Amino acid sequence: MVAGAWDETREAPRERYLVALLREAAAAQQGRTFLWAPVALSFGIWGYFGLGREPSWIALGPLALAGLGLLWAARARPVVALAAFAILGCVLAKGKADWVAAPTLHATTAQRTVTGMVEDRSPSGSGRQTIILDVESIAGMTADNLPRRLRLSATLKQGGLAIGDHVSVQALLGPLPGPVLPGGFDYGRDLWFQGIGGTGRLAGTISPLPAEDMPRLLAFSAAMENLRQLIGIRIRQTLDGVTAAIGEAIITGERSSIPREVNLSFQISGLAHVLSISGLHMVLAAGGVFWLMRAVLAMIPALALRWPIKKWAAGVALAAGLFYMLLAGSQVATQRSYIMIAIVFFAIIVDRPAISVRNLALAGVIILGLEPEAATQASFQMSFMAVMGLTAYYEFWSAWKRSRAGEPRVSRHWAMAFALKLAAGLAAAMITTIVAGGMSSIPAAFHFGRLSPYSLVANGLALPVISFVIMPMALLSMLAMPFGLEHWPLWAMGKGIDLMMAISDWVASFPGARMIVAQEGALAAIVTAAGAAVLCLLRGPLRLAGAAVMIAGMVLGSTHPFPDLLVQAKGSAVAFRDEDGLLVPAPGGKDRFALEKWLTANGEEASAAEANQRPGWVCDDHVCIAQVKDKTVAYLHEKPGEIPDCGGFDIVIADFPLRRACPGVALRIDRFDLWRNGAQAVSIAAGEASVSTARGVAGERPWVLVRERRSDPFKRP
Repeated sequence: MVAGAWDETREAPRERYLVALLREAAAAQQGRTFLWAPVALSFGIWGYFGLGREPSWIALGPLALAGLGLLWAARARPVVALAAFAILGCVLAKGKADWVAAPTLHATTAQRTVTGMVEDRSPSGSGRQTIILDVESIAGMTADNLPRRLRLSATLKQGGLAIGDHVSVQALLGPLPGPVLPGGFDYGRDLWFQGIGGTGRLAGTISPLPAEDMPRLLAFSAAMENLRQLIGIRIRQTLDGVTAAIGEAIITGERSSIPREVNLSFQISGLAHVLSISGLHMVLAAGGVFWLMRAVLAMIPALALRWPIKKWAAGVALAAGLFYMLLAGSQVATQRSYIMIAIVFFAIIVDRPAISVRNLALAGVIILGLEPEAATQASFQMSFMAVMGLTAYYEFWSAWKRSRAGEPRVSRHWAMAFALKLAAGLAAAMITTIVAGGMSSIPAAFHFGRLSPYSLVANGLALPVISFVIMPMALLSMLAMPFGLEHWPLWAMGKGIDLMMAISDWVASFPGARMIVAQEGALAAIVTAAGAAVLCLLRGPLRLAGAAVMIAGMVLGSTHPFPDLLVQAKGSAVAFRDEDGLLVPAPGGKDRFALEKWLTANGEEASAAEANQRPGWVCDDHVCIAQVKDKTVAYLHEKPGEIPDCGGFDIVIADFPLRRACPGVALRIDRFDLWRNGAQAVSIAAGEASVSTARGVAGERPWVLVRERRSDPFKRP
């Protein structure tokens, strides 16, 4: 088509040629506007979450009507249609926020009596369990201020629990957690969108209360939990240790028994996706059922010749995928995977192409319509980007095959033909691994600061084991369990798991396998992802512009500045960035979790223990002093009997209230500042220190903790 444009305009000025070229590029995109709908929705949702304060419906109501009007009127105007989708994305996010809004705790409390019904429970490792409690009452709280749900941590020794149990507990309660650094991952926001209004830990034994009628959905969840436990018992009767733990993760989604070092090995090697039930598991499980069912039906000529057995097999696979999702606990990532695979099988039932970018777009629109907050979460972004890359590659490969359809077939010896097919299969597996890994690494780098440079090796070796041993044997063991015949399939699955772990450990031992990258800014990640979308969703040479946009995003990310000084939300950890760009924690810091997150955000592979050995702070009793650029920083911790003289200090950080102490210091950050504003970051440039806070970056939003005076016993520092 480009050549045709040149033939028609080669005698014309260059401007006419460029116009013709752009017209041809635009014509090639006809009918592809809907493919961009999830991207436009995501931009609108990101816009909502990026606002500094919660918008009102007075402003969003007319905007929503305008978006619907534009969507109806812009069927032949792609740019206007995408603008309408972006507007609707913002409106959807606001609507979901209002739908889940509920009271939240604003401060830690003393021990309180809490009653409610257990909605969910799961082991969390190290002899602990996590409980989601549907709250009925909290001593001292009125019904108007009562959170809908609480997330509580308890030891297994404090009592066994089951979904649907009506209990009374003694608990120390607290607000939703905030980011460990300004602009960092906001776990509290994710909990808020799940209807959780506070966290805490049990301070005593669990007391049962008279049983109450469970809602039907909760009763169903309890039945599925009992089934998961029974399956776990069967697995542990055949497999041992880590092998059994990974087997449970693959079949039931229960991952708490997997040791930390095994999780780390899988993260480094690039096989971490195997440990959480997602698209790969859903495709192999539901796809295996589809293949098996179709093969069985094809063996019955009376059915195969007269009835649409392919559609029947797709229907059975849909039901099997639904059961697998429910068995795995219906986690958010699993639900998204099922929606995607369900659209594929539904397309087969209605005689549409099963694998297409349009199906991915439809799945994205459904997911974002139901869960707009998913656009900000790593699991959705990684799965969507990976599948977008794979479907774009499939589209390109299919077009290439069609272009060669008229070529005469070359006759080859059967051995040569087999070798070529084997080589083509291996090449296709490598290409799909590169494409999926490369696309998913864009959000992975932003959210986790971790890349797996040898994931191609690990996945290339492990995926055949997963596809042909682990998942088929897992499916066969599930089919055999009702008859008590699961031992040999589980044994074979265990051997596959052992081989997969050996591959993971081997790849994780490669030099440079543990690759940490500095956290890039949100803008850089968005630009890079937008470039990937252009590369995958456009047709023709214009799609190559996406590569240039991706490079621009990567360059922008490499220039993202990192603060010179970080302070944890309670002042229990402080660190500065030295001349070599390394974080140096102050001695005596007590928050290892925050320090590890800081190190990852700074692109460091060092552990918290290794970072604590770095020189840079000079400490005497309860005072630590460091020189950060041209500023003298003092960290006062564990309040001494008398506050030292602050003369000569430019910045003072204290994990206790300074009140009127150190009045001449240019920048003071004390316990009250941290209590009000959360974690803080200090940047020093041209002799001036500027401060950003977690609350200031997050803005005035429903999920952001707003401290109030101590007069309220539930709202005190």
